[in-house]
Amino acid sequence: MVQLRKWRPLLKLDANTRKASYRQIAEGLVAAILDGRLAPGTLLPGTREMAQLLDVNRKTVILAYEEALTKGWLISEPRRGTFVNTQLAPKPTLSRAQPSFAPPILEQAVVPYFTQNAQSIALEHRHDALFFDNGACDHRLLPQAVLHRYYRNALRSSFASNTVRYGSESTGYELRCALAEMLRNNRGLTVGAEHICLTPGTQVSLYLTASLLIKPGDVVLVERLSYPPAWEIFRKLGARLVTVDMDDEGCRTDHIEQLCQAHNVRMIYVTPHHQFPTTVSLHAARRQQLLALAAVHDFCIIEEDYDHEYHFNGRPYLPLASDHTQRHVIYIGSLSKALGSTFRCSYVVAPTRVIEVLHKSAALVVGDTDAVAQKMLADLINQGELKKHLRRVSKEYAARREVLQGCLHEAFAERIQVREPEGGLALWVRFQDGTDVDHLVETALAHGVVVRSARQFSPMDLSENALRLGFASLDRDEIREATLRLARAMNAR
Repeated sequence: MVQLRKWRPLLKLDANTRKASYRQIAEGLVAAILDGRLAPGTLLPGTREMAQLLDVNRKTVILAYEEALTKGWLISEPRRGTFVNTQLAPKPTLSRAQPSFAPPILEQAVVPYFTQNAQSIALEHRHDALFFDNGACDHRLLPQAVLHRYYRNALRSSFASNTVRYGSESTGYELRCALAEMLRNNRGLTVGAEHICLTPGTQVSLYLTASLLIKPGDVVLVERLSYPPAWEIFRKLGARLVTVDMDDEGCRTDHIEQLCQAHNVRMIYVTPHHQFPTTVSLHAARRQQLLALAAVHDFCIIEEDYDHEYHFNGRPYLPLASDHTQRHVIYIGSLSKALGSTFRCSYVVAPTRVIEVLHKSAALVVGDTDAVAQKMLADLINQGELKKHLRRVSKEYAARREVLQGCLHEAFAERIQVREPEGGLALWVRFQDGTDVDHLVETALAHGVVVRSARQFSPMDLSENALRLGFASLDRDEIREATLRLARAMNAR
């Protein structure tokens, strides 16, 4: 009777499940061992006795014991019986207040750019919430039928050529060739496939590139307002960040020269085409001065050209990397602003010896990428579909920019200054002195509109009376409504 009271609850069988009885018994034994109800060395009833206790066929118990024996939970000793394996660690006694297991980790500082408060998270589930993002494209404008057709063709081609497998290089090479031709024709870079490394995103490109250049203690220059993931990557790699002053013409090269005289500068990170977040385009004179300083002081320039495709006033500026005399620029681009965040494709352009090392690092950190997506992207570029799409949506984005500018002036009048950028998918809006922009951002959440505080773009966490308002992902009616909500938040504040 004592045996019955012990083993029946311990190995309770469920007649309604489709799982075999012997497996239920084996799993019940393992569960009892793991939670400490069966201690190491415990003698189990014999198979005939256990079968009687559980009211099952003896063969069922034999199968259950054999499975537990095979996996090392039980041991069998001739003429003595079957025992719980004595080499299993005993279950420790835990107090009720003891927390659940968590491995010791290094504490990580939380960058405001990556955090969301509870109210902002809640808005993501509201159908009427509106988001002034950092300048994302509108996925609703993507040519869905074209993308479907090209992906189907790429999938069919990849299966037929057996390139859908780990380690396939052919699709990556095809995409690098397509990107190289695009960069030669549209951005003036003298490059081939051997100068390009593919990654799944800009932040991966930044990390892999910076990890080749930076060692702990190196001085890295970033602009006073800059892209938070970039400078956080540099910090994680041990860099000492020093900020460069900015004015209405972008980063001040005279200040860069002063910093080079005071520090042994290893690298500078810039977004010269449409400066992130202020949208300023760095003009020709300062571009040449920056390249000259890099040559004199032997530092590397990381040039990120995140939205080169969208330049509305005249022709786009050629990248720093297009200068045929330069030897210090590593260029990073992406297709995310062209095709949205769904199609993860970034690329690093650098000398071949740098690319060779980057390929090795990417193989370790990233592994193999999506061969079908690479084939599709290469075909979109080679057959002109990407160019056609960009030509169409650029007109719409330019119109949305005009709508936002008009709405802002109507809603805020003299309380703001709006910089009209030469391109890009966002506006930099500066508020009059005395405006608590951080509080405005919080108040806007209560009115159903999400916007980032300019403080989040400061590596030194300094206050800034400005907002970056991305307009491309909102249609014209949404822009009008979002601006009205922001104005109501301003008045309520």
